[in-house]
Amino acid sequence: MSVLPAKEICERIKYPVHNARRIVITPWLDKELDRDSVDLNLGCYFRFPVFTATECIKPFQERDQHIAEHYSELIHRPYGREVDEGGGLILQPHHTVLASTLEYIKLPEDISGQILTKSSWARVFISIASAPWIHPLYRGCLTLEICNLGNVPVALPIGKPIAQLVFLHVSKEEEELLETGKIESEDIIEGSYAGAVMPEPPVFPV
Repeated sequence: MSVLPAKEICERIKYPVHNARRIVITPWLDKELDRDSVDLNLGCYFRFPVFTATECIKPFQERDQHIAEHYSELIHRPYGREVDEGGGLILQPHHTVLASTLEYIKLPEDISGQILTKSSWARVFISIASAPWIHPLYRGCLTLEICNLGNVPVALPIGKPIAQLVFLHVSKEEEELLETGKIESEDIIEGSYAGAVMPEPPVFPV
C-alpha cells in the first residue's frame, strides 16, 4: 500500500459528489494538511465506563450482550465553550474514554485509512489507542479510544486536533476483487458501526 500525499487528498475532496473516487471529510474547517495526513478534531460525544456489580463481561455470550451494551455511559459536551465553561473534558490519570471525531468521513472503495496519535498529545502521555484501521467504503464519524497514561489530569478541548488520519491506496488485487464482485461492496458498507455519528456501544456476534 502507498500513502496518499496532501495534493491527492485535496484533489479527491474537491471531486464532484457523484464521483466514486471522492473522499468526504465534513466539516472541512479550512484544514492545513501535512504532507501525508489530515488532522481530525475532537467531537462532542463521549462514553465512560460505568461502575457495575458484574464480576466479568463475557462479550460473546448472548445473555451478557446487554451488559456490554450498557457498560458505558454516553456524555455530551457543547461545542464552542472552553473547558472551564463545561465545553471540554478533563481526563483523569490512567483513565480511558471513548470519543468521536468532529468530522464525518466517507471513503471510496480504493482507499483505506489509519488513525494515529498526534505527537503533541503523545508528549503529555495521551494515547489514541483506537481500533486504528478504517475499511474502504466506510461512512461515519470515527470512534477514538483516548487514554491518559500520565500522572496528572489532561484537558481535552472540543473541536481541537486530537488525531491524524492517513489514507492508503488499496492494492490493485483488492480493487479487482471488488470490481469482479468477489468482494461485495455492500458487505463492507454494512459494518456494525457504519454511519455512526457518536461512539457506539460494542456489538459482538453471538
